[in-house]
Amino acid sequence: MKKLGHLIIFVKEPRVGKVKTRLADDIGSINATFWYRRQLDNLLNTFKPSSPYAKHLFVTPNRGLKYFKPYTKRGWRLYCQSPGDLGKKMTSAFLSVGHGPKLLIGSDIPAVSRQHIRLAFKQLNSVDAIFGPAQDGGYWLIGLSRFVVPPNLKHVRWSSKYALSDTLSKFGPKLSVNLIQTLKDVDRGSDL
Repeated sequence: MKKLGHLIIFVKEPRVGKVKTRLADDIGSINATFWYRRQLDNLLNTFKPSSPYAKHLFVTPNRGLKYFKPYTKRGWRLYCQSPGDLGKKMTSAFLSVGHGPKLLIGSDIPAVSRQHIRLAFKQLNSVDAIFGPAQDGGYWLIGLSRFVVPPNLKHVRWSSKYALSDTLSKFGPKLSVNLIQTLKDVDRGSDL
């Protein structure tokens, strides 16, 4: 079956003290890691093996590929995240997965659903790029149509309230951009 596009999810190997460190400041490292493991499993099981799009996990650190190997039986393809800041990692991921519309999400958004992804892919038929804003000023989703090359994402203030506005400024006036539903990502205990 021909896939309609590419769903990319950035994931981290869920090791105590290495994931959700700001959340760990509020609820402890073990609880933060437990939350992230459960969140990962819920998120990755949301997308069925028969999904109409190719599914890609971009893993960090590289040794984390072993942890995610069982998900390949559910249709996920595994990649190592490239070095560099988040912008370089995202650009590399977009360029690595082949042609067609592409959506990229993080792994710490409990409310994301198949319906959000389906809507985003549908909207990419009529716009060049799509974003799912996060409540903290960042974004939980970025999508590019099959015709768009990822812009240079240098000088974006990642993990700040300016991440979305900085990224939007990288898209020229000739590109059409749409925003979909705002969701909450989990960074602190107050986000739970």
